Amino acid sequence: MNTLTPDLSLDVQPRRTLRLGVLTLAHFLNDGAVNFLPGILPAILVRLALPDADAGLIMSALLIGQALQPAMGWLADRYGRRWFFLPGLCLSTAGAALVGVAGSLTVLIVLLLAVGVGNSAFHPPGLAAARDLAHERHASGILSIFLVGGELGRGLWPFLASLIVIHFGFRGLLIFLIPTALIAPWIFHAAPDSRTRTTVRVNRSWRTRVKPLLPLLCFAGLRATLVYASVTLIPLLWYRRGGSLVIGATLISVQLLVGVIGNLGGGWLADRLGRRRILSVMSLLSPLFLLSYLAVPLPWGYLLLGCLGITLFATLPVVIPIGQDLCPDEPAFASGVTLGLGNAIGAMGLLLLGALIPVIGLEGAVWVACGIGFLALPVALWALPTPSPRSPAGVRH
Repeated sequence: MNTLTPDLSLDVQPRRTLRLGVLTLAHFLNDGAVNFLPGILPAILVRLALPDADAGLIMSALLIGQALQPAMGWLADRYGRRWFFLPGLCLSTAGAALVGVAGSLTVLIVLLLAVGVGNSAFHPPGLAAARDLAHERHASGILSIFLVGGELGRGLWPFLASLIVIHFGFRGLLIFLIPTALIAPWIFHAAPDSRTRTTVRVNRSWRTRVKPLLPLLCFAGLRATLVYASVTLIPLLWYRRGGSLVIGATLISVQLLVGVIGNLGGGWLADRLGRRRILSVMSLLSPLFLLSYLAVPLPWGYLLLGCLGITLFATLPVVIPIGQDLCPDEPAFASGVTLGLGNAIGAMGLLLLGALIPVIGLEGAVWVACGIGFLALPVALWALPTPSPRSPAGVRH
């Protein structure tokens, strides 16, 4: 057992609120950089003269780096989370901005891989730090606030990127460097230093660390596949049917921005109605809303995509605390497995869907993605562990 002096400054509510606000803003910038690509992906395919099937490859290159999140979380738990926030954010936003000057598929993939690595360095310590700031028994609500910052970035950046490309060309994406440069001096001090908190670490093998998380990882991977398929295929399908790039980007923005309601409501409902019930209901509704979108005209399509976003992202503030409760001595590692490896599985699923596009077409790929989404329902009903919520690991009140 390693007993260290708690950071008493966190007991001051205004300072804790300010820190959570800075972390949430950083999450906005990071997740915007990691998720802006679907808004301009059709234009990138045209610019580089690439077939639709390469959409899966390009998006997978962006997302596969998230497989590093467990390792980043493990390091952050041991050497201090502060050392991962700023480098991770800088790498993700710089890589995203430089996409505008990529002149070949190879350079584009290298830049997208860099974005994924930066994202992996940012997320696990960010999720653990947000929970440390909660100082509450139920952390889902506080995590929801932190996650809202990410969802706003995910929702706004595709639309903003499409406007920038239309009006200023691809090099205009370099403007995304400015917000990170402005917030960088604040980030290092915003995160509570995990090395100055009371912690209890258990020496366990990697097998015993990961085994309790496997059902949760399966659920997260299935859900991530549905998320990435929807944000990638919906605007591409719209564009190939003759729609404009900006309108295609608004489809994703509506889905992701309205999904903020899910981030806020999912944690709140799980704390009151139970985690398994919320995960099961959302797993059933998400693919149904996506299939319904294919059958209706656009004005109603916006409504259905908003509902899709709510049901997709209502599960995030639920599964992350489950992982942290299963590994209370290593919350950043648990966050990395749940979110990072789950997203990496979703990236591989998207890569396979992309390979199917030449055979079954874009709409057929959406149908397959919905089938994969339905598989999350039996996992939520019968396989997921649902440990009782507990206080942030190692924090004594």
